Amino acid sequence: MRLHRRNAAQLARRRRFVGSVAGRRPNRPRDFDQGMRGIMRDYFGVDGQPPVYGEETFECRFRVPRSISMHIYEAIWDRPFWRQSINATGRPKVYALQKLVAAFRVLAYRESYDRADEYGRLSKSTIEVVTKKLIEFIVEEWEPVYLRPPNDEEVKRMLERNAARRVQECIGSLDCSLWEWAACPKGLAGHYQNRKKRRAIVMETVCDEDLYIWHFFIGALGSFNDLNVLRISPLYFDVVEGVWPPRSFSFCVNGRSRCLLYYLTDGVYLKYPFFVSPYPNRIIPAEKCFKRLQEALRKDVERLYGVMTAIFPYSSTPWPIWLSRADDACRQGGRNSAQHGR
Repeated sequence: MRLHRRNAAQLARRRRFVGSVAGRRPNRPRDFDQGMRGIMRDYFGVDGQPPVYGEETFECRFRVPRSISMHIYEAIWDRPFWRQSINATGRPKVYALQKLVAAFRVLAYRESYDRADEYGRLSKSTIEVVTKKLIEFIVEEWEPVYLRPPNDEEVKRMLERNAARRVQECIGSLDCSLWEWAACPKGLAGHYQNRKKRRAIVMETVCDEDLYIWHFFIGALGSFNDLNVLRISPLYFDVVEGVWPPRSFSFCVNGRSRCLLYYLTDGVYLKYPFFVSPYPNRIIPAEKCFKRLQEALRKDVERLYGVMTAIFPYSSTPWPIWLSRADDACRQGGRNSAQHGR
């Protein structure tokens, strides 16, 4: 019994990191310089020669234009984690551009972390860390720029464009969608099970005609419907507290002056002043015409989900990094996981 307890304690004890010892497999000679030359030759050009793949192919494979990728590279190349350093043997380590390219390949093609090893010359563990670091850096660096509500000039531009589409004083369309969670842990299966007995996560989105996302709330349980998600959404709290939408815009409807802008929604939402849903029973021709127009404009959010799924494969299946944060946000009441951005 004493021997059994000692063996069980040794198995339960976390193994300590001991570094390089005899008997361990040595690091593979990946030749970082060779990987860097291949990336420069294919997408950026070397020795005055044009790159093998042009701008169109670059944007198709990385899902972003070359200018945006270079803007991200200029922002990260001198950071402590990204800059090229020297290892214990005195050899230079991996370049910052290699890390960026490997992370973009994972995000663009939804490929596993070890698929980019033969091209980016990075190990599976390194690519996994690089991908997480890149997502965290983008959120922390550009959150004040993109994760925000629109200002007065942007609201005015949206109102003008929606007025041209024959919908006066509308600031966007609101809708909810479900993300299938195939790898949902068994401990959370009951919470995230929807009415179709599938594990899913609900996301609430507001976008405009250009599919620019102005509100993105993700993390609600799969058993929630649109009304439950609205009750915990920060958009609802901002409207109730008078923070949003701005009251500096006024318009007249049926002889009544209003200063509360509205969103287009479907019929399941409640009759709030900042929601406009179609008529449930159309009788006169004006109501039938408004219903067709309202449903046509409300397809912006559904079109957004289709474009996201087609361009970014990761958007079709929830990512473990996002889901871990979404689950923490749900436990805190859901309000902290709201984001305004692109």
